Amino acid sequence: MQVRIQDVSPVEKKMFVEVPWETVSRKLVDAYKELGKGVALKGFRKGKVPRPVLEQVYGPRVNAEVAYQLVRESFFRASEEHNLAAVAEPRVEEAAPIKRGQPFTFAAIIEIRGEVVPQDYTGLAIERRKLDVPESAVDEALAQLRREHTELRPIEGREVTAPGDIVGLSVTGTIGEHEIQQPQFAVDLDDAEREPLPGMRDALLGIPLDTKDKQLEIQVPDDYKDESIRGRKALLTVTVLEVRAKEVPALDDEFAKDTGKADTLDGLRAALRKELEDREREVINREAREGALREVIKKNQIPVASSLVERAVELQYGRLRQMLGMKPERGNPGLTDELRQRMRPAGADEVRGQGACGEDLVRVHADDPGTTIHRGVDDDGRED
Repeated sequence: MQVRIQDVSPVEKKMFVEVPWETVSRKLVDAYKELGKGVALKGFRKGKVPRPVLEQVYGPRVNAEVAYQLVRESFFRASEEHNLAAVAEPRVEEAAPIKRGQPFTFAAIIEIRGEVVPQDYTGLAIERRKLDVPESAVDEALAQLRREHTELRPIEGREVTAPGDIVGLSVTGTIGEHEIQQPQFAVDLDDAEREPLPGMRDALLGIPLDTKDKQLEIQVPDDYKDESIRGRKALLTVTVLEVRAKEVPALDDEFAKDTGKADTLDGLRAALRKELEDREREVINREAREGALREVIKKNQIPVASSLVERAVELQYGRLRQMLGMKPERGNPGLTDELRQRMRPAGADEVRGQGACGEDLVRVHADDPGTTIHRGVDDDGRED
């Protein structure tokens, strides 16, 4: 096999390949032998169809498959021999048809990772936020920990629901034109934030634990957060399946010991504060790295392979859908050509940031700002 490599751009090379007929012939023999094992044509037993007949029927298909194999094998061999840092499979631009007794020739574009020589990266001014975890955040973490350690116990000593209960229901009916059928549905009579409908918790308070087919009529306010049912009337039939009482642990030293984080309540608050501060430090460091990375990219507009940019655009699009709570879609039909065009600059910057002048460099300097990146505190108390 003869290979010639020609530079096209900083991120593209053109590969000219000539594969001798002997290699092509062996590939064809193998391909027709494998094909003949499973082919049954009229007048021939399965596996006994002569090759000339197979060539008449399947010649174009076999030639295409063999040409594809030769391109791939030549590409991998050339990449290894010529140390090509390829980032995608070759894009064939010229290919001669396979002809008996003649070498197979083709030319293909290979996208490579461009050589990176970072410049102007010392002395970057980046901003690092001052660590600030308010006491309210510790209070919320403590409340969440209590919720996680709350136990649900069977009701004893009373016959009606009360604040703090979790009520399991079967619900049918309508909300406006929407039909409702929920064979198993839970309502926390304490949780206003997750109340299914405004007023539903109040409607379920003080009802018998063995309630069956209770009729509820609830008017949804015109300013309700869910636009699809805003201003509509709910006509529901509910049956209580089960009621459990929440046993919330007291905020004391015993609770702290049960969490396994500390022996005292003060110690637990300190442990939670440390966890919050550690997480916030990670966020601050990430923001600093990203800020430095953006500055490095501005000063190093490295050419990047189009296939890497397209891959980055598709990943960004997938992340965006995930953030919006949308389901993944096969083939990204929603990623139109116009949207791709708008996303390509950001995709190119993302690829540049993954290169040698990006993450590795920034990781060193952003994590240790005393080396080359200036650090200080501005008038607002934020570190630069």
